[in-house]
Amino acid sequence: MKGHSLALLLPSLLVLSAGQLQAQEQQGFDIEEIISIGTRASGRTVTDSLVPVDVISERAIVNSGAVDTADMLRKLAPSFNMNNTTTSDGQDVMRPATLRSLAPDQVLVLVNGKRRHQFALVAVQENVGRGSAGTDLSAIPLSAIKRVEILRDGAAAQYGSDAIAGVINIVLKDADGANLWGQYRTTAEGDGTTYKAGGHWGRALAEGGHVNVTYEYVDAGSLNRASPSDWFGASPVTRQLVLVGEPDVTSHNLWFNASLPLGTGSLYSFGGFSEKRGESLGFFRGPDDGRVWTALYPDGVTPELGTDTEDRSFALGYRWLVSDWDMDLSYVWGQNRIAFSNLRSLNASYGPDGPTRAYDGALINQQQLFNIDAVRGMELGRFGNVSVALGAEVRTDRFKQQAGDEVSYARGDTLCDENFVNSNDPGKDPLTCSFDNGSGAQVGITAPGMQGFQGYSPDMAISASRDSQAVYGDVEFELSDRLHMGAALRYEHFDDFGGATNGKLTGRYDLTDALALRAAWSSGFRAPGMQQAWFTQRSISLDNGELADLVTLRPNDALAAELGFKPLREETSQNFSVGLTYTGARWTSSLDWYSIDIADRVVYSGNISRTGDPVHPVDQFFDRYDGPGEALDGVRNVSVFTNAVDTRTTGLDWVNEWGFDLDAGATLVLEASLHLNNTRIDQINTSSSIVPDSWVFDDSQALLLTRAQPRERGIVALNYSRDAWRVTGRANYYGPVTSASYGTPQHTWSAKTLFDLTAQWALGAHWVLAGGVLNVLDTRPDTWGEDGFPFTELGFNYGWTTFPFSLAGREYYLRATWQF
Repeated sequence: MKGHSLALLLPSLLVLSAGQLQAQEQQGFDIEEIISIGTRASGRTVTDSLVPVDVISERAIVNSGAVDTADMLRKLAPSFNMNNTTTSDGQDVMRPATLRSLAPDQVLVLVNGKRRHQFALVAVQENVGRGSAGTDLSAIPLSAIKRVEILRDGAAAQYGSDAIAGVINIVLKDADGANLWGQYRTTAEGDGTTYKAGGHWGRALAEGGHVNVTYEYVDAGSLNRASPSDWFGASPVTRQLVLVGEPDVTSHNLWFNASLPLGTGSLYSFGGFSEKRGESLGFFRGPDDGRVWTALYPDGVTPELGTDTEDRSFALGYRWLVSDWDMDLSYVWGQNRIAFSNLRSLNASYGPDGPTRAYDGALINQQQLFNIDAVRGMELGRFGNVSVALGAEVRTDRFKQQAGDEVSYARGDTLCDENFVNSNDPGKDPLTCSFDNGSGAQVGITAPGMQGFQGYSPDMAISASRDSQAVYGDVEFELSDRLHMGAALRYEHFDDFGGATNGKLTGRYDLTDALALRAAWSSGFRAPGMQQAWFTQRSISLDNGELADLVTLRPNDALAAELGFKPLREETSQNFSVGLTYTGARWTSSLDWYSIDIADRVVYSGNISRTGDPVHPVDQFFDRYDGPGEALDGVRNVSVFTNAVDTRTTGLDWVNEWGFDLDAGATLVLEASLHLNNTRIDQINTSSSIVPDSWVFDDSQALLLTRAQPRERGIVALNYSRDAWRVTGRANYYGPVTSASYGTPQHTWSAKTLFDLTAQWALGAHWVLAGGVLNVLDTRPDTWGEDGFPFTELGFNYGWTTFPFSLAGREYYLRATWQF
């Protein structure tokens, strides 16, 4: 590594192991916290877990200074990554997040132990998460969270599809108490100013019941780190033509969590409503571009795009006791809707008097499931304390794509030979006609649809569903005082691709009272996402530095079949891990090595386009469908979701904590953690015999899977408490990242370390002030350099597709809380 060393970031690993540890509440990963993930046995803690589990406490969440839940996890959990995408349509608002550098849809998210739905958007840009759809963690307000549990192990045999990389369980607050709070945040450059406000109310009920309600409002201003440009003759004066940074985002979040004693058990319910609106920018269109009328935009236009999301979830369940069996019957429903609009743009085929705004359509992803669990602990002879769990689940997934306004996708009247003619006129070929767009140059007839984001047409609209059923069993037992074992088995059947059986074996052997060896093996799978199976779009993307029309084909569509592609099938995995845990009077540590093999990973293919050979099957395919009124009218490229590659990911997680009692009642907790991962491509095995593998999965896509996320992540944190004061200092290390997106040469951006300093001060019984400086040294990613053409000329001075942290630079925040 150039200029950075993990040895510099983690010096306390060697120095502090000789320190004097005192038992106390931890501010970070609470080692004695009872966990509810990775096991169905009661009373299991982080230190005696058979698999690696991290617990992030409420206190650590408050002291993180994070913007939202995903940002908090990135600051506190080194195995978690979230890239700050930019100029990527809805991904600017719905950012994909990953665990162990696998895909966003290969980590399962739970809320209170129940499966949460994914967002409707599937990533189709050339950045991290391409081809997958994750979970909108930002829809869960930070102020509603009691703790977060992260299972760093494959768990499909326990929790079902998607749990290849691991599981994140978000536990909601259930305590008595109430507060109101407000927060102000801004950058050193005075932009990106964010106002947050909210409140939480909790009331304890008789016999362990509770009611908790949380509301949170966010108004985040945009920040732009693009360099000024005058490319395409944008104007006599250089200006920012694109957005490289953060869009304007406004959101409202209302969540609840409740439990009520009823009969011989308890009725529980939780859920929330989140509404978020973001405004971002597309690629710049210059005045000489056939997509622009100079009468509307004499200096060209950067389309302004609106993204509106609504996220709703509701869970209802009943827990009771039957003959020593703890029963849990539940229903969970969730929906994410994301709608797109052009706020300042044009459909050039409508002429210079056409609309400049349009609704582009919406995507909806919905999930509902019924689940019943039965858990019992018992004494069973030589097996000692045995925990047995049985369960069944019925699940329905739905995906909808809704059409937008006609002007958002259609071809209107076009100026040809100084006359407006209809594009359906058989006497005119719109692809060869030309016109003067006002710049004085004759340019080709533009493609249909609005610039920036072409809307969904009625032909693209769809409503699809999928049903699945699962049965599962789980057992944990003791073969001796020192040897603990576990096994799980799950069968799951989907009506679109069939069934899958997966198993898991775990074991832990206590070498001494303080040192233990643990290991786990599991098989897993991931059902293709409904978004991957049914999404389609006509969009404008970059192709070797030029804007070009691209159509996404549905995998089961006749057009995809003509190119030789088969319907999607499930991804399968094999997970193996082995580790050591140490819990002593001086030092607590866990060290785990893991290996994850994944076969038939679903990818979003590269551009499939003409070869120039008229007899090539791909060229003949375009000849059939590229013409007036045809599906590929004016389209240069097509892409498709397909099972394409086998990968192996190996890595290491090392988590360490020390605690000290100091003079005058002060305490000090130190944390140091290290995450290493390496993904390699073992095989490319696409289903098409017509389209070459190198088109479907090229080198730039391979880099997105293998090197676009940091292979090394480290965190060192210091938490000091005394009386009413709590101070946290944190260093986050991000290793180098490499990409080669949109035809640029392969480029590596060097490692960076960000330092945060936060503090909290309790003023009496009711008021708490908090604040801090984030990214104290104003660290930014490397600039692109000379090999970034043409993006550097447009203003993309940074790496763009591989930001492992925010471009905000140094930030300041102040938060006031009134407790009552």
